[in-house]
Formats: sequence, structure tokens, C-alpha cells
Amino acid sequence: MTAATGHRIRWILVWLLIAAWFVALALNIAGNLVHLLLLGAIGILVYELLVEDDYRGASPPENPPR
Repeated sequence: MTAATGHRIRWILVWLLIAAWFVALALNIAGNLVHLLLLGAIGILVYELLVEDDYRGASPPENPPR
């Protein structure tokens, strides 16, 4: 799996957790435990900030000496 694929999977998971949190709040499911969904999404976003991404902003290869 590439770093870009992992990034996309984490962001999809974040959006699914946030949507599930809203639905659970609207339907009053699981009481206060539903906030763990939001905590999980926040945890994934913090991981996104801390993970080193090699696929973005990579410097171009240096020109060989002439």
C-alpha cells in the first residue's frame, strides 16, 4: 500500500466516523459512548498531522554534474 492510499483510507474513515457520530446523536444511540466515535476521528486526524508523508513535497532529483 502506498502512502497516498493510506492517506485516503484514513480520511474516508474520519468522514465515516463523523457521519456515524451525527447519526448516533440524532437517533440518541449509545448515550455518551457515541462520543468515542468523534474521539476516534480526532485521533486519526492527529495521526495524519504527525505521520511523515513522503509522497507530497518531495524534492526533484538533483541535476548530475556536467
